[in-house]
Amino acid sequence: MPFELLSRTRNGETRIALLSQGKLVEYYREPAQSASVVGNLYVGQVECVLKDVGAAFVKIGLEKNGFLPLREQESFCNEANGGALKTGQAVLVQVKKDPRGDKGAFLTRDIVLPGQYLLLMPNNRYYGVSRRVDQPQDAARARSLGQDLAQNRFGVIVRHAALSARREDVQREADELWERWLHVKQSAQSARPPALAYREPGMLEVLTRDYAARHELAVFSDDAQALPGQAVTPQEMDERWRACGVERQLSAALERVVPVPGGGTLVIDEREALTTIDVNSGICVTAAPGESLALAENLRAVGEAARQIRLRNLSGVILVDFIDMDSDAEREQVQAALSQALADDRVKSVLHGFTRLGLMEMTRKRTRDSLLFTCTKPCAACAQTGRVRVD
Repeated sequence: MPFELLSRTRNGETRIALLSQGKLVEYYREPAQSASVVGNLYVGQVECVLKDVGAAFVKIGLEKNGFLPLREQESFCNEANGGALKTGQAVLVQVKKDPRGDKGAFLTRDIVLPGQYLLLMPNNRYYGVSRRVDQPQDAARARSLGQDLAQNRFGVIVRHAALSARREDVQREADELWERWLHVKQSAQSARPPALAYREPGMLEVLTRDYAARHELAVFSDDAQALPGQAVTPQEMDERWRACGVERQLSAALERVVPVPGGGTLVIDEREALTTIDVNSGICVTAAPGESLALAENLRAVGEAARQIRLRNLSGVILVDFIDMDSDAEREQVQAALSQALADDRVKSVLHGFTRLGLMEMTRKRTRDSLLFTCTKPCAACAQTGRVRVD
């Protein structure tokens, strides 16, 4: 599926739109100095260790101390030999989630350096494959490739794109990521905490890295120094931005009620603990012979629901209230359709199935703020219970 990536820079802020077949599927805003710190590596200093909480608070140079779990994945714990964390200790950490509200950044010592073809994990020896590799023979080939590349130097997750790439290109990327890690590790040893040890590339480069290896991708930027791609003038970018209807689609993505093609609506509510998506039927609903009206309406809603989850960058716990269906077979069909609709999303989602109340329960990895918090601010006129658009 072809994608179009537009990068528009105005007044020190870059706005990035990713479109598929004319539909906006991802949107980001980045100031001159990126507000997101996800992926950054810091040499931090342990401020305190709370064993009862199972975490340490680490000073990394941001406004709030980061939250670092004492125990992480088993593959990391088996390899790490640093012993228990102590107050005042210097520690190299990576940001997994941006600070939000009263919460500091969520940190990890299990470092991940991503590339087009693989994820390199220098602090463990786990060999895995991307969830997009769904055929057993492909998974076995990818795992064997990862072990061969790592040579017991690091852990690795092989991405789906590696299976269709030249072996020498994947090997070159693995070597480059390993050299990058060795340089970061050496620099961190002499750094005085808190200090930034490595900055994750900007979102334009990240999106290009994640999509170019497995999709046809056209990149347009009015900043000629951004990265390789087709450079356009600011005027040309304005015209392309308007022609693609980016602002119109963005405004629609900030609405609570979203129309579903073919009839029906989605009602989306973001809350502190979870997000709900309510599927409502349209006035005129048709179904194929032998297919229930509820199933037909739910299948129509799946594609738009997946797009809104991705575009709005909804994360954490998500509950989708589909129209009640009569059988487990119909529910399984809807779940399979939703899984397929989310297949291109570069952020990991897990479908946990239908609850006893008939709600589809899913989780999506949280890193950055949702679109609502990126493009709006609390409304001063209603005690901050609502939000208003930020231009």
